[in-house]
Amino acid sequence: MRSTARLEWFLGGALILLVAQLGFGAAHDPAVPTWTAPLEWRTVGPVAISPLWSVILEERPAHPFLAEYDYRLQVFYSEKRYGEYRGTVDLALNPGGRTFLCLYSLTAADRAPLLEVADREETSIVDLPTQRRLASAPRGYERRFLGAIVEEAPPLRFVPAQIEPTCPPDR
Repeated sequence: MRSTARLEWFLGGALILLVAQLGFGAAHDPAVPTWTAPLEWRTVGPVAISPLWSVILEERPAHPFLAEYDYRLQVFYSEKRYGEYRGTVDLALNPGGRTFLCLYSLTAADRAPLLEVADREETSIVDLPTQRRLASAPRGYERRFLGAIVEEAPPLRFVPAQIEPTCPPDR
């Protein structure tokens, strides 16, 4: 190998490393515009779960170009004329596709109300008073379909059970 070939090889490698370093730095600099859209939460609601409890669903893209979404619920409690924000509950990740969540009220005598949020892949059981997700619904609860949150065409909207009485199986 001649000395000029070594020099060309060395300078070429150094140039590639410099370009990679500049690209990496620009990708992590918040001042540099990117191709990805801002990850803002879109909302639907409030949705009344019972006379005392209501929720607002929030959705945002979890990936810059794949159809994956993060979901969370804001939980509200209202007694008489005064309502208050109680907390936020993170739901299961939607690994792909459009938003189509079926909401079920879970009630039992002398027990706290629960909310079941079911998409195509995952189901989240939410204890409204404690704002926690449960692994499964306790025994003794009755399940009643409230409606569905759909995004067949934007924006997100809630379709109550009075309009569509069951959760469609082919969502």
